Amino acid sequence: MKGIWGKVGSSAIVGAAVAASLGTAQAAGLELTPGKIYTDAAGAYVSVAVKNTGTDTVGEVQVSCEFFAGKRSLGKASTKLFSIVGGVTGTDQVRFLGGTNATRATCTLAGQK
Repeated sequence: MKGIWGKVGSSAIVGAAVAASLGTAQAAGLELTPGKIYTDAAGAYVSVAVKNTGTDTVGEVQVSCEFFAGKRSLGKASTKLFSIVGGVTGTDQVRFLGGTNATRATCTLAGQK
């Protein structure tokens, strides 16, 4: 696929080395499911899904991921998902710019409102 600058863009699957953990700010009824980690010319990214198993709408959820190259931490990035209705799954990507050598990520529910 051609990008804005005429270059052919591609993504590489790094592997399924993404772990999910529940942060201390996690409320009952939220389930975090990270996808596979991918890299491209801009960095690394992980698709994340947060399922609201409760009945109330959750106004805002923050998902934070730490990216690694082997055992070395490259840094952290996060995203916010808004208005996840009860019984619905919200999705987004967490993108870490410059992390083209990332091989794994650990994602957590960092907070909610």
